[in-house]
Amino acid sequence: KLFNGLREFGATTPLELPDWAKAAQTLLGFGTSANDVLPILKDIGNISMGDAQKMESLTLAFSQATSAGKLQGQDLLQMINAGFNPLNEMTKITGKSMGELKDEMSKGQISAKMLRDAFAHAAGEGGQFNGMLDKMSKTLQGAKSNLDDAVETMFSDIGEKLEPATLTAIDAAQGLVEH
Repeated sequence: KLFNGLREFGATTPLELPDWAKAAQTLLGFGTSANDVLPILKDIGNISMGDAQKMESLTLAFSQATSAGKLQGQDLLQMINAGFNPLNEMTKITGKSMGELKDEMSKGQISAKMLRDAFAHAAGEGGQFNGMLDKMSKTLQGAKSNLDDAVETMFSDIGEKLEPATLTAIDAAQGLVEH
């Protein structure tokens, strides 16, 4: 189910399947539940606006923070460098000032749930990054990426269908070499 979701993201967004797979592997490696990976990646993908490098940075920083259970300064800086300040979203959600949130962060009080909510808010309906993957997929670069993924999927499907015959041929060749 996860792989099929990643494949669909690759086919319909400016990011390609290997980008999605690498990000999913990062989230899973830091302990994110497989059921949570696709919704999180969709939000991170929208926030990255289809930029693979930004998505990789945001995914790593998000994973580190959620694994630690709280947002820390270094993770915040990584996110800001990738173009997203979750504290800005938290000001909108909580009504607290940036100063208050920074103070809470220094005390370890910005939880992983608050961080997840900030990402969901930014990428959700009415959010600054809502629908960004869809918009970017309609650009020339996005259309090319979608074509690349369609070709890769086609070759993968062909490979899956030919795999039994290929394995039989390899086994036969190995037998010939051994004898």
